[in-house]
Amino acid sequence: MTRIDVVSRANPRLKRLLAERENRFFFAGDKLVRDCLARPLRVETLLVRSDLEGALPAPRADVREEWRVSPEVMAKAAGMQSPPTLLAVLDIPETRIDFSRCRLTVALVGVQDPGNLGTAFRCASAFAVPALALAGDGARPNHDKVVRAAQTALLDVPFQVFGDPGRLVAAALAAGARVYATGSRPGGGTLALERMEFPCLLLLGGEGQGLDARLLERFPRVRIDQEERIDSLNVGISACILMHELRRLQRP
Repeated sequence: MTRIDVVSRANPRLKRLLAERENRFFFAGDKLVRDCLARPLRVETLLVRSDLEGALPAPRADVREEWRVSPEVMAKAAGMQSPPTLLAVLDIPETRIDFSRCRLTVALVGVQDPGNLGTAFRCASAFAVPALALAGDGARPNHDKVVRAAQTALLDVPFQVFGDPGRLVAAALAAGARVYATGSRPGGGTLALERMEFPCLLLLGGEGQGLDARLLERFPRVRIDQEERIDSLNVGISACILMHELRRLQRP
């Protein structure tokens, strides 16, 4: 591990780090970073505020570079007015979902609210969902608000990003997986969760519009039983309820 002092916001190393922000995970905060360091993973850059009291425990993580930074540098790197004591920068893992082996893949299509996406990741970790697929024009999984909502659940749940929902569906079907759509309103062919077959891809649509009508027409629809006066549930909440119910139904 290389140790470096970075005290100026004009330091070229800091500028290069910030230029790569959209392609990395930035985990900020004492507890969150310590959780990262306790895992057997690779941390590209660990930023430690120079006024941190006490030594960090020996990490399980492979830390490539450790920077001792001024509070001003930490504030710039973290994008926060109140700079955290620790910040860990990790590469975004590259995952290819094997739909033929993955019993359940939950797909979030066009989910634009970072809080909803982070909530879905956290619930997927809690309920042991094997994989998440992200498709359409949605929030980036490394958006600061996604990271704050999901925390290290982003490291627990394998995920793959598909630019187009059509490619996601085609990949699942080619692997022999069933595909199910979700909708807030009953429709023709609404299917009880108990009748779902696996392996499968479960599609949830983003805020406002939900899934494209063509997907709802093409695939069997599953839904959460709810009062008619409620048009729809928040997509993050809906995803969590479905994950919990499918986990419960799988148990003997």
